[in-house]
Amino acid sequence: MKLRCCIDPTIPLLEQALQPFARLYPVAGNELSAELLRRLRCQVLIVRTHVRVDAQLLERTPVRFVASPSAGLDHIAVEELRARGITVAHAPGCNANAVAEYTIFAVLRWALILGRPLSKERIGVVGFGHIGRRVALYARRLGMEVWVNDPPLERQGFAFPEWVHPVPLAELLRGCQVVTVHVPLTRTGEFPTYHLLGEQELGYLQRVTLLVNSARGGVVDELALLRELERRELFLAFDVWETEPRPRWELAVRAMLATPHIAGHTWQGRVRCTWAIVQALAQWAGFTCPDELFHEALSQAPRTPPVPWDDPQELHQLLCERRRLPQDTQQLQLWRLLPESLQAETFQRFRQSYPRRYELLRIDPTWEWYRADLLPSPVPGEEAL
Repeated sequence: MKLRCCIDPTIPLLEQALQPFARLYPVAGNELSAELLRRLRCQVLIVRTHVRVDAQLLERTPVRFVASPSAGLDHIAVEELRARGITVAHAPGCNANAVAEYTIFAVLRWALILGRPLSKERIGVVGFGHIGRRVALYARRLGMEVWVNDPPLERQGFAFPEWVHPVPLAELLRGCQVVTVHVPLTRTGEFPTYHLLGEQELGYLQRVTLLVNSARGGVVDELALLRELERRELFLAFDVWETEPRPRWELAVRAMLATPHIAGHTWQGRVRCTWAIVQALAQWAGFTCPDELFHEALSQAPRTPPVPWDDPQELHQLLCERRRLPQDTQQLQLWRLLPESLQAETFQRFRQSYPRRYELLRIDPTWEWYRADLLPSPVPGEEAL
C-alpha cells in the first residue's frame, strides 16, 4: 500500500520525487487542519516554514513523519512530536551556501558604498554552524579579519582555526565593522537567542556598522534597533523579520538590503533541501531515493565562472546578476504601499514563487586556511570537500 502524504505543492521537485512511492495530497499551508489530515488519512506531512506544526495540528491524525525543507525547526514543536513517536526531518546545511553568499554580497555592497577596502575590516560572525563557517571562509578569502561568538560550540571544546578569534559577544559587537547573525531562534536553555541583540547589545555597535540578519527575525530586537537608528547611522541587510510575513516597514525602508526571507532560496539550495527530506523519508519508509532526479535538476544551473575574489567590484556585479537582491529589496519596500490586508499574502506568494536564482561562490579546499572539519557533513548534491 502506498504512503499517503500531505505536501506543500510549492516545494520544488517534491511531487516528482514522491509520485512513484506515495499517494500525494497537495495542500496549501493555510488550508491545513487536524480535521483535514484525519480525513485524508495521511501518514506523512511535509510543510514549509510558515506552517506551525504541533500536537494540536496532529491531534488524532495518523501522521507519523513530519518534514520541512528548511535549516531551522522553530516552526515545528519537535519535542511534542517526538514524545508522540513522530519522526521529524529537516535539511540542515542544505541552503547554507546560499545564505552565506547573501551575507558576502551585503558585505561587498556595504564596502563599495563606503569606499572601504575589506582587507582593513573585521567581520563578527555570531553562530559558527553550517552558515557561519562558510561566511568566515569567504570573508577570510576577501582579506577580512574574522571574529566569532558561539558559546555552545566553545563549551563543546571545538578547536577553532588559528585565523578565527572566538570572543565574547559584547567584545565582538564593539570591535567589528560587520556583524552577521547565524543562530537558531530559541527561547529556553542556557543560551537562548530570542532578542540576542537587544537594546544593550545594539548600543555597542560602531557607527556605520553593517548588521546582517539572515537567521530569524526574533534574534534582533527590531524596536530597540529602530531606537538605535535614531541616534546614529547603521547599515542593515535583513532577510528575516520579527513580524513576518509583514516586515516592520519603518525598518525595511531604512535597510540597504530588505528581502522576504529568500536568502537561502537559490535553485541549488532549494533542490538540496528537497533532496534531504526525500532521503530522510525514503530511509524511514523503506524506498529508494530518486537521486538522479535531483542530480539532473542541479545540472540545470549555468556554468559557474571563475570567482574574481581579488576584484570586489566585479564580484559584487556578478552576484548582482546572479542573485538580483537589490531588485528583491526594491520590490519588498514597495509592498508597504499595498493595502495592509494584502501585504502578508504578497510576502508569502513571492517566497513561494521565487524565480530561479543561481549560486556563484564555492569553498575551495586548496585555500591554505581551509580545514576539512570546518564544514559539517556534506549535504546532498554537494561533493565532500
